[in-house]
Amino acid sequence: MNRLFVLFVLCFVMIFSTSCEKREDNTVRNNLLTFLATCTGGSLEACNAGCAGKYPDVTGDNYPAASACFTACSTNCNLSTTLLLLSNK
Repeated sequence: MNRLFVLFVLCFVMIFSTSCEKREDNTVRNNLLTFLATCTGGSLEACNAGCAGKYPDVTGDNYPAASACFTACSTNCNLSTTLLLLSNK
């Protein structure tokens, strides 16, 4: 009975391990699309300047919005991730 169980498990593993489809890696494409769509001004400096123009005086009332704007610039305009992805290809 034990041999039958082991044989069944091995067959199960063989069938399901060979039936997987290869996944296409879209990481670089998604990263570039995020940069193009969300990096206002096309560079980190331009995006930060846009945020500084939108929020010239950061006070307690507009601090969350200004912080979110500058954080979005830092995240979305970061090309070092894209360069690392491209260098690993």
